[in-house]
Amino acid sequence: MPRWDHGWGVQLVQELRRDSDLLSGSEIMGEGFSENVDILHLEGVYTWDKSIRMTAKLPFIMDASRELPDGNGGKLTQSDKGIGDATLALPLKKYFNLDGRSGSWTLAPQLRVPLSGDDEYEVYDGAWGAGLSAGYETETYNYLFSAGIGAWTFGDDEPFQASAHVDLGLNFRIFKTSGHIKWETDFVYEDDGLERLLIGPHVYFRINDEFHAQVMYKKEVHSRRNALDHGNGKVIRFGIAFVY
Repeated sequence: MPRWDHGWGVQLVQELRRDSDLLSGSEIMGEGFSENVDILHLEGVYTWDKSIRMTAKLPFIMDASRELPDGNGGKLTQSDKGIGDATLALPLKKYFNLDGRSGSWTLAPQLRVPLSGDDEYEVYDGAWGAGLSAGYETETYNYLFSAGIGAWTFGDDEPFQASAHVDLGLNFRIFKTSGHIKWETDFVYEDDGLERLLIGPHVYFRINDEFHAQVMYKKEVHSRRNALDHGNGKVIRFGIAFVY
């Protein structure tokens, strides 16, 4: 994100989600009943002041399918394509500079705007939502650390969601390229019984002042779902960003 007045940026992120099993609680009820979701995220940011900005995220579901028991010993396949629900946020940041270390505190109110449909299978909820997240980031010349929490409440009887993350990484410099590699740990909880713990590496490249890139892989090491939902998955994300 730009850290100067009237800066802006655009990012494209391709996300691949692969859930391998059908769960009830933490028990596998349908081994090999998979859910595969491919999403292209279009994300933008505008910074009025380095401490006040607005972000907008719009997902495009390129292809999504899930397999369910058909009641006769076989598989029923459902699919989804199209626009997902948009997310608007107003991150408010407080930067600090210490001896050999800098960082920021963030508080971000968020709004989910329903744009997806209401078919039998939809990747997104298709409901209005209000969220709030808070985070802390700090780094030295060599190391970086970040942590945060968040919560969402939705309309249409969708479950309440809470999340937390902790990231620890190393900065690197290769020729004229800089960036970092970090190990991320994410936990998601919903009050309908869903629990997800994902871990994995995330590599970020700052090619130059205007062009950035990233790649991330996470594996779900703890899965718990409500009655008959997919889990035991992995997530791959890669993207490019332009900042001005």
